[in-house]
Amino acid sequence: MQQTRLAVLTGVLLLLAAFASRAIASANTEATPVWLASGVTFSALLLTQRGWWPGVLTGAAAASGIWGIAAHELTFGPALVFAAIEVVSIGTAAWIATLGHHDPESLTGAALLVAGALVGAALGGILAVELWRWQRPHLDMFVEWRAWSFSTALGLLLVTPVSLAFRGFRLRRSGGMPMTQFLAGGLAFIVFITCTLLVFSRPGDAHFAGAAATLAYTPMPVLLITVILWGPCGGTLATLAGALLIIYCTAHGGGPFAVFEDFPGEAVVEVQGFVMVWAVVFIMGRAMAEARIAALRHAHAWQLRYARTLDAVGMISVEYDAHTGRATWGEGARRMFGPVVEKAYSLDEWLDKVDVGERGLVQAAWTAVARGDVSGGEHDYGVRLPDGSRVRVHERLASIRGADGSVEQVVGLLRLADEATPDV
Repeated sequence: MQQTRLAVLTGVLLLLAAFASRAIASANTEATPVWLASGVTFSALLLTQRGWWPGVLTGAAAASGIWGIAAHELTFGPALVFAAIEVVSIGTAAWIATLGHHDPESLTGAALLVAGALVGAALGGILAVELWRWQRPHLDMFVEWRAWSFSTALGLLLVTPVSLAFRGFRLRRSGGMPMTQFLAGGLAFIVFITCTLLVFSRPGDAHFAGAAATLAYTPMPVLLITVILWGPCGGTLATLAGALLIIYCTAHGGGPFAVFEDFPGEAVVEVQGFVMVWAVVFIMGRAMAEARIAALRHAHAWQLRYARTLDAVGMISVEYDAHTGRATWGEGARRMFGPVVEKAYSLDEWLDKVDVGERGLVQAAWTAVARGDVSGGEHDYGVRLPDGSRVRVHERLASIRGADGSVEQVVGLLRLADEATPDV
């Protein structure tokens, strides 16, 4: 019963997307020049486990067969072939995209998603050419392959990111995007719409002459800014809306792609290749940003664990550049020594706080480690605090070597050797 419900839902959504695609643009090709319907099937496959794929593909096949009869005037047999093309091509695309079960929003998962979309679209175009060669032998088969492949690939790359971004979405009263960020993204999107209408809503040759092709790239960086500011949900919606606006304007004779056409609607096919490249850039850019955020979170988590461990055993860390002596103090240093470490930005400034009688010993031990004469060392020394008191410190030094074998950093672990005593 659940498989049946999934099949019906997939079929209904596919047909709705198909009618919406037909309303956006038309061309003198059998393939619908804008095809968002396959994105529905692809999204459903990526959002469900493989055990549910038969229900998704059954619904997609039934809806595709109905579309083949209604929109392409195919008889029952060719309509079955038309439906099989949808199942085979999009099923192959989803199989590639889910290899290794990577998160589609990770860098590897995004690369597989793009690869699957392009391979599936190209495969669908090849199979469709054979169908049209059988049913419509008078057609230009290269034009049909290009129209099918471009429109399918763009549908997959536009619809699927939206579906993935909104998986598990819940409305929240707090904790969302700051208003400043939302307004900045809204302003960027308004600028994008303005640039798009200026460039694509009027014939390029009449208003921009030879600069029309160059100006076609103007709106896209602004859309990229919108995507970055609005995040996954808002960014994918903005990309979908922006891409459809560019295609719609081109279909109505605007922009540089409509300057010259070998057949009616060719500009719509060509502009989809242009938009498709930007869609790939946005998908991979977002995946790289998510990977960076995940890496920062992971590093921060380890930093907290490291700091808590040192704090629990009463120790602090310091890292010195082996060449310049620049010091970077770890968490807890101020709690142990007070504000004295805030002005100890280098080894020399720290040595100024060390008791004069032991300063030479401390510097010699550090220099031996920094030069690589020894791998590490331990010693005790006194440190004078700003309030006039002194503490006894136990320090353990170790060297960190680079790829060439030379010492790059000197790290130290410090703890109090005894309680503070008043200066006499």
